[in-house]
Amino acid sequence: MAIIKALFDRSVSGVAEAFGAPDIASAEMQEAIRSWIAEYFRRTPSRESDPCQRLPYTIVHKLEKGMFAEYASDIQDADSGKGAWMAENLAQLDRVRGEAMQWMLISGEAWLKPVPCQQAGGMVFRPRLIRRNQAVVLGRGPDGAVTRIGTSEQTAWENAFYTLLEARTVDASGYLTIKNRLYCSKDSGQLGAPCDLGTLPQYKGLPETFVLPRPVGSVGLVPLRTPLANCVDGSMEAISIYEPAMGLIHNINRNEALLNDEYELGRHRIVAPAEMLQIVDQEGRRRVLKDNVFVGVEEYHAQGAGLTAFSPALRHEAYEARKQTYLKSIENVIGMKRGLLSDVQEVEKTAYEIASTAGDYNLSLIDLQHVWFDAVREYLTLCDTLGQMYRYCDSTAWDVREQLSISWGNGILYDPDKNWSEILQMVQYEMLRPEIALAWKYDLPWETPEDLAAIRAKYMPELEDIAREARERAM
Repeated sequence: MAIIKALFDRSVSGVAEAFGAPDIASAEMQEAIRSWIAEYFRRTPSRESDPCQRLPYTIVHKLEKGMFAEYASDIQDADSGKGAWMAENLAQLDRVRGEAMQWMLISGEAWLKPVPCQQAGGMVFRPRLIRRNQAVVLGRGPDGAVTRIGTSEQTAWENAFYTLLEARTVDASGYLTIKNRLYCSKDSGQLGAPCDLGTLPQYKGLPETFVLPRPVGSVGLVPLRTPLANCVDGSMEAISIYEPAMGLIHNINRNEALLNDEYELGRHRIVAPAEMLQIVDQEGRRRVLKDNVFVGVEEYHAQGAGLTAFSPALRHEAYEARKQTYLKSIENVIGMKRGLLSDVQEVEKTAYEIASTAGDYNLSLIDLQHVWFDAVREYLTLCDTLGQMYRYCDSTAWDVREQLSISWGNGILYDPDKNWSEILQMVQYEMLRPEIALAWKYDLPWETPEDLAAIRAKYMPELEDIAREARERAM
């Protein structure tokens, strides 16, 4: 991981030459990305700040868990050869959904790379997660889509570190060019010297430069981007989900450090002359009284005072109230339900506020769910394109919009079980055709007579038989 960090920090000589250009993100954005990741991993307190709340982790964890709490995905034609193959690709993707979304929330952007892997039924694609700090973005289109990117992966083998640098470029026609370079070093933080790609078994036969024979329309990586406008430098770079709250997070960490000081300074102590803190016994040994109990004051004895107990009243309530104010502000900024970060006891009596923030939270989750849904569609479409190209699957036409089904379960504002009951009542009163109800239930197309016939054939076989017999009699 050292080489990855060094690449993004631009601290390894030769990286710009290896990729042909530096990262296009501004210095301000690169510093912001580093600060988001550093804040996420930060756990050691300092004199001025205490990150014991681990707020970035808590925010990311709660949002990701809320997204996928009742998640389910399926491929409609999983019984067919192409459908079964796509279902396995979807299963591989679902295994990394939590980690992928967490890293998107942390650093604003992440990518999913389909990597071929052998399964019992043949070759499928397994997604490899690429974090923002593991990539060098070399070009973007007007819509923010990456048009040129450099990534790296490191392998430790036989007392050396091998780093594969991969540069991907898509042209205006959608053709993808991939360049590979392998470097060897004794230090994990250095690129080292170029070496042959065949040095490592996994790269044997990998060409240094090749162009995919069919257009894929992208760099072959599926992006995950937080649905937030950039409030760092206004560029097309994505931002962390907690970037708008970074100032509040720092204030809370500072507040925790002050509260710690308040407890430390407020401990029961004894004020005594300073000379008492260093006592020499009859054998000439020096004994030191612990200063967490005794506080020495110069010339205290001369003032005519003896030992005095010192234990001021703690200002815990003031610091706690301040922290709760900051936590509520973070919930407001990010769009989280009241009580997810702040103390729910503080808001039990404000039912309207809870309902309002619950609505904001639901909308925040919906925005994030749309990001994942779009990514799954793009990933499976890319798998289909690459699968046909490498002959991992057949060339049967396959439309992800018709075949992919994703359910998010019961939401805060939207209850599918209640909606399904209402739809069944409409069918019962003959206000709605049952085929359309089933299309809603299983996210199927129903616009054409062929669509309705397909629903009847799969879910209503007896009704389809009756309809077929009626058509035959009419003929």
